[in-house]
Amino acid sequence: MNYNLLIFDADGTLFDFDKTEKLALKNTFLKNNLGRFTSEKIFIYQKVNKQIWKEFEDGQISVEKLKVERFIRFLNKIGKSNISSRQVSDDFLFYLSQNSDLLPGAESLLSEISTEFRLVLMTNGLTKVQKPRFANSSIAKYFELIIISEEIGFAKPNPEIFNYTFQKLNFTDKSKTLIIGDNLSSDIQGGINFGIDSCWFNSKKKENNTTIFPTYQISKLYQLKKILF
Repeated sequence: MNYNLLIFDADGTLFDFDKTEKLALKNTFLKNNLGRFTSEKIFIYQKVNKQIWKEFEDGQISVEKLKVERFIRFLNKIGKSNISSRQVSDDFLFYLSQNSDLLPGAESLLSEISTEFRLVLMTNGLTKVQKPRFANSSIAKYFELIIISEEIGFAKPNPEIFNYTFQKLNFTDKSKTLIIGDNLSSDIQGGINFGIDSCWFNSKKKENNTTIFPTYQISKLYQLKKILF
C-alpha cells in the first residue's frame, strides 16, 4: 500500500510517556508532601488515570473535569483526601510539560520518512502539557500539523478529530492515510471509525484480547519502514 499521509500518536508511540509520568508524579509527591513515592502508588495512579481517560474517550467526562477528578480519586485511594486535588493537578501538569524524552528510534524514523510522507502528530493530551513538550522536542520540525484534542474539542476515537485534520491539510484520500499508535481504544479504533488503515505499535507485545483489529502491528518503530516502503 502506498501511503501519503501518516498520522502519529504522541505518548507511548514517539514520546516516552512512562518515564515522563513517573518523574512528574515523583516531583508532585515531593512538592505536596504526599508521603513515600512507591511503585504501588504509581500503579494506583495509573489505574485511576487509565479509567478516567477511558471515560473521557467515551464522552462521559469533560477534559476540564478530568484534570482534577483523577486526583480526587487517587488521593482518596492513598488516604490523602485532605490535600488539595486542584493544587496536585496543577503541579503534576506543570511537571509533565517539562519533559520531552523520546522512545528509541523515534527521531531516526521521522528523519528518514519526513521527505517521503506528510506527517501529522495527533494527541488526546492536554494543551498546557503537550504544547511545551512538543515545542521543546527535537521532532516537532518533522510535522506539518500538530493536533491536540483539547484545542479542537474532539478526541480520538471520534472521527471528527480526523475530519478536522483532513480539512486543515486539504487532504481527502483515506486510502492513502495510515494512523500509527499504541492505544487500541483511541488510536486504532479511531482509525477504524474514520475508515483509514491503522498500525498498532505494541512495544510491550501485549496480547490483543479486544475486538479492535489493526491493519498492521509492530513492536519496534523501525519496523514501520517495511510497511511504508
